[in-house]
This record gives sequence, structure tokens and C-alpha cells, in this order.
Amino acid sequence: MSASYLESQPGQGANASSAREILLYALFVLGLSTLIVACFPLLHITNNWAGNALMFIPGLLAVAFLLRAGGGFRSVGWGAGPPVYWLWAILLPAIALAMSLPLSLRLGYAALAPASTPIGKLALHPMKILENVLIYTAISIPFAFAEELGWRGFLQARLVRRYGLVLGLFLLGCLWGLWHTPIYYFLRTYPDHPFFGPFFMTPIDNILAVVPMAWLYIRSRNIWIPTLTHAFADVLWGFSGLIFPATQEVRSWALLQAAQLLISVFLLMDLLSRPAKTVAIPSQPQPVST
Repeated sequence: MSASYLESQPGQGANASSAREILLYALFVLGLSTLIVACFPLLHITNNWAGNALMFIPGLLAVAFLLRAGGGFRSVGWGAGPPVYWLWAILLPAIALAMSLPLSLRLGYAALAPASTPIGKLALHPMKILENVLIYTAISIPFAFAEELGWRGFLQARLVRRYGLVLGLFLLGCLWGLWHTPIYYFLRTYPDHPFFGPFFMTPIDNILAVVPMAWLYIRSRNIWIPTLTHAFADVLWGFSGLIFPATQEVRSWALLQAAQLLISVFLLMDLLSRPAKTVAIPSQPQPVST
């Protein structure tokens, strides 16, 4: 991120982003994504890769807004960042899974896939699982980066600067979750819960994930670290769901959210305990008049 920082409280600062800019970005991202995915049933598109392609929309629109503002991309943060946060990028999703999965198995909310199935056979070879996780994480990096450039690289700073840390991150989590809702609804990501999954489970999941992602981004000042976490968590939890399929999907999901909540509370307390590094957001130039 830029070396120049603006220490501001909600509503303060000459360069505070306008609500109009935030609103326009949110409307464009939500509207364009919904319009495109709503056409999928008409075109008989059911491939998940088509849905994954929509992950580029937040990033592409962020590029458009940044170019329009004339401030460039330096504030996004392109350096390597402190090495410890690369480790946390991997540890945080793994810790959440380690907290929830054993309990799900013990309570009968999930079970090991039958050994007769291909995924059950894969479960007998931990090194192959690790190899697959690494390969798919690498494949997922460009998609995760496109999302992170929009949500973290562009929108997070503006929401936190204008509304403060807690409310700003809550609003970001809501937008992030609602953006996924039509995608998951039209692609039938939750066949057993076609409405509850996209309209409730998905927004809650993103609201609870927004603090760890913000913590990584604020502390590291590097867009690549939350990008790695985004890609790795999607792949790790995806493989976990295949190897240990849920027998009670909502309850298994609730345990994972409880783990995310505990992690989020701890990390939010850390952010609040060091406000100088929490609300210090890269200063942005005023939009160029047209």
C-alpha cells in the first residue's frame, strides 16, 4: 500500500470517499453479476467454471473506478509483506476447519466418504490430497485475486474510512455475501437448501469471513496475502466437504461458522487494540472532474 496514510474517523478527512462512489460500485457489481447469472438458465449454463468467471467482475469494476479516480493502483499494496502473514494466510482456514470438523464428525453431522467411491479412495492417500489441494489452490489464485482486488483492494478502505472499522467491515461482509447470493441461487449450489443456502447461509458465511480477510490485508498491507487465503480456504474446505460429506448440512455449516466467529472476535479485538494501524487507510486523490 501507499506510504501515505490518512488517519480518519467516520465522516472525517478531506479525502474521505463519498457514499455515492461506494453506492455506485456496489450497484454495478451486484447488478451486473445478477444480470449475467440470471441468463444462465436461459442459456442452459450449469458449469461451475462459468460461475467462477463472475469472480472477475469485482476486480474489473475496481480497475475501472480506480482509473476514473485517477489515483492509480499503488494504494492496493503489491509488495511481499511481512513473511509471518503468509503463514497466517494458510493457518487461519486450517484452524477454522480443525476447530469444526472433528466436532462435526463426533456429533454425526459429517462422515467419511465411503471407501468404494473415488473420493473415498483418495482419502486413503494424504499426499495425493495435499497435491490436489496445492494444484487447485494455484488454479484458483487468479479468480481469488479478481475478487480481492474489488472487495479488499478497492472497497474495504472506502467503507472503513467512511463508516469506521466495525460498521465498515460489516457492510463489506453484507455486500460480499449478497453478491454471491444470486450466483449460488441460479447455479443451485445448495440443492437441498435452494433458498436458505444462498439467501441466509452464504451472507452469514461472508460476514464472518470478512474480519480475518481484513486483518490479513490491514496488517500485511499486501493484496496477495488475502488472495492466497481466499483461494486456499475455498479449496481446503471444498475438499473437506467431499472427503467428509455432511449428513446434516446446516448443522455442519453452523459449526464452521462458530469457528469463524471465534476467530473473527479475536482478530477484531486485535485490530481495535491498535487503532493507528486499523483505520489508517491509504489516502486517495479526489476524483478527476469530468
